[in-house]
Amino acid sequence: MLFELEAVLEFSNDVSGKKEIEELMESVNKELFKRGAPKGKEEEASKLKEWSTEGNKLKVRITSGRYVRAPDALLRLRSQLNLLGGKIKAGVRRVEIRRLEVKEVELGREPSEEVRVAFYVDRIDVKGDKADIKFSPSIPIDVIEAGGVDRIIELIIEKVERQAYEGKEEVKRLLWESKEKEVFFDKDPSAELEKMNWIRRTHSKGQFVYGRNFTSIVNAVKEILVEHLYKPLGFREMLFPKFEPWDVPKRSGHAKSIYPDAYYVMVPKVSNPKEWEEAMDYFRITGEIHKEGIMKKVEPVGILSYAQCPPFWQFLEGKVVREESLPIKIYDWSGPTYRNEAGGTQGIARVEEFHRAETLFIGSPAQVREIAKKVEDRLTFILDKLLELEIKKYSVVPWWMAQEGEKKMSDKEDEGIGTVDFEAYLPYKGERKRSEWLEIQNVSVIGEKYPKAFSVKSTGGELWSGCAGGSFERWICAFLSQKGFEKKNWPDEIGRRVKLEEEVKFA
Repeated sequence: MLFELEAVLEFSNDVSGKKEIEELMESVNKELFKRGAPKGKEEEASKLKEWSTEGNKLKVRITSGRYVRAPDALLRLRSQLNLLGGKIKAGVRRVEIRRLEVKEVELGREPSEEVRVAFYVDRIDVKGDKADIKFSPSIPIDVIEAGGVDRIIELIIEKVERQAYEGKEEVKRLLWESKEKEVFFDKDPSAELEKMNWIRRTHSKGQFVYGRNFTSIVNAVKEILVEHLYKPLGFREMLFPKFEPWDVPKRSGHAKSIYPDAYYVMVPKVSNPKEWEEAMDYFRITGEIHKEGIMKKVEPVGILSYAQCPPFWQFLEGKVVREESLPIKIYDWSGPTYRNEAGGTQGIARVEEFHRAETLFIGSPAQVREIAKKVEDRLTFILDKLLELEIKKYSVVPWWMAQEGEKKMSDKEDEGIGTVDFEAYLPYKGERKRSEWLEIQNVSVIGEKYPKAFSVKSTGGELWSGCAGGSFERWICAFLSQKGFEKKNWPDEIGRRVKLEEEVKFA
C-alpha cells in the first residue's frame, strides 16, 4: 500500500525564508516521520519528498507505505510547526489537501461489482484484488484527524467482503430440534385474530391495537418467563429508554447500516408557536399535514429503539463496575421497539412496532457464557415442554453483525461468542420440511463489544455481555399457529393463566 499526499499549510503570517522551518523540514525524515514504525519497517514510514514556501503558505508532498502513513505525518508536521510559532511569529491556521491517493490497497478478493463510497472519495480503480483510491481534495482536515482515511480504506475492504455474502441464503447450522408436536390449526392466526376483533390494524404499517384476549395471552407469557426463567436465574427488572440519541447507535455500531430500517425522531429547531403558524394554518385550511413545511423546521436527533438493549448501556457508560456487583442480570419489557420492514409486514409475524422481553447479562467471560447457556436451556424448556411448541435451534450469524450488514458467522465462535436462534413451525405455511419457519427468539454471547463501545470496565478484569430477545407477537403467532384458538387444545401452563372473554362487537 502506497500513500501519496500533497497539501498546503496556511499560516497566520508570512513564513518565507524562515530558517526554523527550513531546519525542521530537513530533519523530519530522520526522526519525526519514522517514530512509531516497527523495527525493520522504517522504509515504509513517511518521507517528505518536496516542500516550498510562498508568502504565508507551505506546500508539501509526502509519501509513505503502511506505517506512519502520510496523513498522520502531515498532522505531526503541523504540530511541530505550531511549536515554532513563538519563534517564527506565525501559526498554522488552515490545512488544505491538494491530492491524496492510496495505491495497491489489498481487498482480500476481487469485487463482483463496482465499489462506491459516498463521501470524500472521487474514484476507486480496481485491479484484480487490489484498488487505487483517489480521495477528494475537499476532504476536511478534521476528518483526517479523526482517522477518516483509514476508516474509508476499511469501509472499502468491508464492502468488497460483504459482496461475497449478499444474495446468499442465511448462514446457519442446526443445533437441535424438538419432536414433532400435534397441531390443531392450519390457518394464518393473524387473519383469524382480526376476524375475532382480538387485534385491530392502525393507520400505521405493521402496527396493531391488541385487544383484551390477546393481551391476556401476552401477560400469561410474561408470567411464564418470570416464573421459569427470570426468578430461577436471579434476573431483576429494569426500564430501558425507547429513544436512542445519535451517540447510542454510533457507539453500538448500528450507525454503520441502520438507516433504511430506522424510525427517526425529529424535534423542532425552534419551539416558538409563531414559527409553526404556517403548519397550523395549512391544516386548518386543508385538513392535511404540511409535511414539506414541517421537515424544514425539524432536525433528526436520533431513532426509536431498534434493538432494545443499546440504550441501557448509558446507565453504565464510563463507569468501572465493582467485581462484587457482577454478574448483572436484568430484563426489560417496558415498551415497544421499531423497525421499518423494507421487505413488507406479515400480520403479527412481521410487524414494525413490536413488544419484546429483552434479557441482558453482564460479567466476566466465564459468567456470561454460563448464563447464556442457562438462559438457552430455560427458554428451550419453556417453548418445548411448557408451551409444547415444535421448534428448532440454530447457530446463526450474530444479530449485532447482521444488523451491521454482515452475513457470516462470528470468527470468535470457538470462544463462545455467537447467537442461537429459536425457530417455530407454522402449519399454515405448509409441510414441516419444506416451509419457512419463524424465528421467535435468540440468545447471544456478544463478548466485549458493548462494554468496550460504552467505555465500561470492571475491577475484576475483562468484561463481556450477552442478551436474549424475543417478541411477544412472534411467540403468540407461533403458539396460535400450532394450537389454534380453542383452549381445550392449549397446554395447561398457559391455558390456566388466560382469561378469554367476548371482545368488543361492531355493528
